Amino acid sequence: MDKVLLSKFAKRVKELRKLKGYTQDDLSFRSNIARSTLGNIETAQNDVTFTKINQLAKAFEISLSDFLNF
Repeated sequence: MDKVLLSKFAKRVKELRKLKGYTQDDLSFRSNIARSTLGNIETAQNDVTFTKINQLAKAFEISLSDFLNF
């Protein structure tokens, strides 16, 4: 994934997490993604698979199109 896009995605995940009032542990539980992986996603250190993107959208209870609207 391109660095600029990855940074925008990381910012979106962190923004939505805070908006929902979730800690990284909360989001980890809701999305079934390891807490360390979420930390790497939020700091743009990891490429993100479509499966993880879908898991995050479900955890935030929003559609993929709304989730990826950044």
